[in-house]
Amino acid sequence: MNSEINYCYPENNATCLKSLRQTKMSILLYLSAGILIVVAVFGNLFVIITVAHFGQLHTPTNLFVLSLAVADFLSGFILPFQFIDVIENCWYFGDAFCPYFKTYFYFLLFVSVLNLVSISFDRYFAVCNPFLYSSYVTNSVAGSCIIFIWLLAFLYTYTFLFHTGGLLVTDWCVGICVFVHYTDWWMVHYTLTFLLPMLLILCLYSVIFVTARRHVKAINCMMKETKSASRIVVIAFIVLCSPFFVFILVRMLFTINSENLGQVRLALTYLSTLNCCIDPIMYALFYPWFRKSLKMMVTLEIFKSSSLTTIHPSIFQPAESEHRVTGGSAGAIPSQHRAQGRNQSRAGCQPTVALMTNIF
Repeated sequence: MNSEINYCYPENNATCLKSLRQTKMSILLYLSAGILIVVAVFGNLFVIITVAHFGQLHTPTNLFVLSLAVADFLSGFILPFQFIDVIENCWYFGDAFCPYFKTYFYFLLFVSVLNLVSISFDRYFAVCNPFLYSSYVTNSVAGSCIIFIWLLAFLYTYTFLFHTGGLLVTDWCVGICVFVHYTDWWMVHYTLTFLLPMLLILCLYSVIFVTARRHVKAINCMMKETKSASRIVVIAFIVLCSPFFVFILVRMLFTINSENLGQVRLALTYLSTLNCCIDPIMYALFYPWFRKSLKMMVTLEIFKSSSLTTIHPSIFQPAESEHRVTGGSAGAIPSQHRAQGRNQSRAGCQPTVALMTNIF
């Protein structure tokens, strides 16, 4: 890409430097950013309205999905600042706003990660320990976990940014907002916010799939509908998130002098931002309840009092079918429930995996 060095504020030669791109490239970058922002905000808003409106969706798993959608929805409002910062390589929003932006950014990032880990544990217990799950995992327990997640994320973010020796820099030049820290602390941070969560989620879902395959005949319908979604979401998480973290770690551990680093950072920022948009897209592609509720919102049927019971109830009952098919150490289903399970599974095969959205 052809570019030339320019100042963030041309009238002040004490300002930071930026890359002045061709007009066509700038339009393309901002148009792409606008699409991602719209999908992140309105896609997750649809998820929030759907789960909040339909009482049949008020299950522990969906409460975690709701919490995740709220985090991604709120992330959509900081994406404009993030995109302008990486596209222009300049911070135009003032020194006073910089600490709030960084706090908000890291806070929502960790909230999303913790929600994803919680969803993974929820699905693990539902499939691998169904009787324990049905007895102890309730909406109130899930709600308490969600409150704990948001509080923990805030405490961690506040401590990491302001009480571990890091520094928010706004005075190196006019038009900069960066957070600098010791390499050891960055290693700890990325281990907690990326490496450990990724390993946990992959391990948990590996156990889930192994357990599910033992009962493949009983949960054939559920497997068909969740298999593709699960694989796509896991692959999307690895593909979208890993390059950015690898890039950051390489820059921390090795001295790299290249004129293309800014362009690499820009490309990886766009790639990682897809995490804010991926969940609603997966729901629309694989989840019947989301497609149905989305249609009801577009046609305004959701404002009718009958909308609460318009969608078939079995669409919202994954937990019972999971408990039915996974109970027992040998995976056998009581004969009186086999026919019922086969009939209800066709109507009630709601995928319950919502893995990865929003790691940055």
